[in-house]
Amino acid sequence: MRHSLKRGHTIDGLADSVDILKRAGEEPLRTGSVDAVDKSSVFTIFLNSTATVVVACCGGPRPTTMEAANAPE
Repeated sequence: MRHSLKRGHTIDGLADSVDILKRAGEEPLRTGSVDAVDKSSVFTIFLNSTATVVVACCGGPRPTTMEAANAPE
């Protein structure tokens, strides 16, 4: 969260997701990502250990900084 804020990236649901994940404690979680077909946005999803329930989700428009533009795919 600090990394995103430091870079000025807005990530919808990030603060709520961090709070949810803190409350999950030692519970095993799985992660995944969802990219828009046009690559304009990306979301990170956090699932329970059996991948049957989405526990938290955050994301939004993909950053348009020069650093992001030069990152390898």
